[in-house]
Amino acid sequence: MNCLYCGKETDPQHPFCIHCGSPMPQAQQPAQASAQGAASAPPPGMGQPEGGQPPADATVVIPPQGAPGPAQYPPQAAPPPQQYAPQAPYAQPTMQIPGAPVPGTYQQQAYGQGPYAPATPGGYPQGPYAQMQPYAQPYAAARRGSAILGILTMIAGGAVVGSTFLAWITIMGFSTSGLNIMTGGSGLGGSGLSIVLTGGGMVFFTAFFSLLLGSLIMIGGIVMLFRRRIGGALAFTLAIVAAGMASVNVAMVYAKISGAQPGPGLWMFGGAALAALVFGFVGLVSSGG
Repeated sequence: MNCLYCGKETDPQHPFCIHCGSPMPQAQQPAQASAQGAASAPPPGMGQPEGGQPPADATVVIPPQGAPGPAQYPPQAAPPPQQYAPQAPYAQPTMQIPGAPVPGTYQQQAYGQGPYAPATPGGYPQGPYAQMQPYAQPYAAARRGSAILGILTMIAGGAVVGSTFLAWITIMGFSTSGLNIMTGGSGLGGSGLSIVLTGGGMVFFTAFFSLLLGSLIMIGGIVMLFRRRIGGALAFTLAIVAAGMASVNVAMVYAKISGAQPGPGLWMFGGAALAALVFGFVGLVSSGG
């Protein structure tokens, strides 16, 4: 027999469906009859056996038990909206623009830098503002003069000038100075201011050149006090010319004037010129400028 509620085959002898628990049709009729009999039944306490127990043939109606439904949970209340405390506005960065500098002055912004650690021995100074020692410029040393060479060159030039007033030629115990030869008082020829004496194949340079070249050599010595190479080049060039003239005069005295010998003034002329030549050469080849 099939159940009227679930449609499945169940036991017809059982008052309820074994699948869904619904009452069977044959169980409803006694239930209806019992309901009708209950209407005509006497009031409680009358016609009922003692102890209040129902008769043995009474039918007990059990309400149908439906399938358990889903559990019902109470609705949950929505959480209150979260409240945020108002925050202070962020501080805006400000920039200060320096004013215009005063004409003729230089303004530099101060940096908040901490103290710098000292550099390690043998190392380089650290920090972005560490100042390096300036390199020595090579031309600074090249332009340095020499006091010693300058003074010695000036002494040599003064000796060339001083030789003018000493005896240049000695003949039979008589001597004549370079100044007399230049002014024409020596009897070798020439009058007034003589520069070169010639005659009979002789070429003789008078004291005019000792005065001129000696003075220029002294000027070269003064220049060597400040610019060594320039003063050395000047003294070296003038000393070559003076030494050449003194050599020519010595040779002419021996070759062209019989019985004459060069005097101390002529030797002094040549020797001072050679000394100035050496001093000028040293200044020329040195590192002076």
